[in-house]
Amino acid sequence: MTTAKRKPGKTSPPPGTGSVARLARPDEIDRWDEHVARNPDGGYPFRSRAFAESLRMRGLDPEYLFVDDLAITAARVRVPAIGTYWQIPGPGVTDVDDLCRVVDALIPLASANGVFTIRVDPLIENDDTVRATLLARGYRRTMTWTIDHSVVVDISGTDEEVLGRFSTRARRWIKRAARDGVVVSRVDATDENCRLKYDLLKATSEARFVIPPLPAATSTYQQVQSAGHGQLFFAHHEDTLVAAAYAMRLGECSLYLTGASVRKEPGNSAGNGLGAHGVGHAVQWEMIRWAREAGCLRYDMYGAPSSEHIDDPAHPLHGVGQFKLSFNKVVTDYIGCWDVPVDRARSRLLYEAERTIVKLNRFEIVSRFTGHNAQHNPDLDWFR
Repeated sequence: MTTAKRKPGKTSPPPGTGSVARLARPDEIDRWDEHVARNPDGGYPFRSRAFAESLRMRGLDPEYLFVDDLAITAARVRVPAIGTYWQIPGPGVTDVDDLCRVVDALIPLASANGVFTIRVDPLIENDDTVRATLLARGYRRTMTWTIDHSVVVDISGTDEEVLGRFSTRARRWIKRAARDGVVVSRVDATDENCRLKYDLLKATSEARFVIPPLPAATSTYQQVQSAGHGQLFFAHHEDTLVAAAYAMRLGECSLYLTGASVRKEPGNSAGNGLGAHGVGHAVQWEMIRWAREAGCLRYDMYGAPSSEHIDDPAHPLHGVGQFKLSFNKVVTDYIGCWDVPVDRARSRLLYEAERTIVKLNRFEIVSRFTGHNAQHNPDLDWFR
């Protein structure tokens, strides 16, 4: 894949606020995770160097940026016939004023480095005032690469305090799993284990969400685990592999990246075949224990229906959402991903092309070829 060349030393001039954006130096990249963990939001696993480098298997190029002392992980995405843009899982700010300050500094740096648009996806909760501020500055909300809605669990304190925040149902299933002999193990991300995980994930995801190809998934699992920021988990019942999951951690935050389980029927994602053993809850508890060992304070269960649609049985993630609510009954709605044009004409062209693709994916005959979900998701109606 042809990408624009990195230009060392390119720096944005102060945009009036005194903030300066620049490319990270090699010595800073060597200690990248430490910088990310010091960001105001406490860090986020998608911004780790290992995860960013694993994106190369998906045809993306990681880039490491600073605005003042804020470490920003970006993926350079090539769009045929249009150019390249930055997709940023963040930046790691906690309020809209800081977000705007950082973006103002990034725009001239992006322009100097051949980037036609910037997409930011901060962990700022959804709010009418925040949205109005971004719209007034000419930002456009667009489709996120991560999630707009999630269930985030407070995992600070003792084991007893963490368990006490779960629902009675979740605690009961965790105990049931132990009583029924469910064993959750932390396993190496070998090629074979990654394949076993992938096979379960493919059956689980069918008709509901897109998953990366096996080589890309394996690259992510292995690189992040080797860096100490990821862990593959297997759950066995009566010596049979019944579930697999992968978690990541960085700084104060841990994240449930993917999970999968055996199906009642091969190729049928309508329900799992775990029976009444509490396997899913046991896996989550072990991943939380792993996160707590590194000092994480929150556990992002990564993806759910919005708070508006969490109880809608027609939502394609309804079952997933109900399961996650047993760990925390509150859904967190984020402001989502926002497109910041650097070159307005090319940015608009990409935006309209993506809207067309999303509309086409509503048709099952199209979604079969693209691998996207044709089921109606009311949380995406704003984009269509």
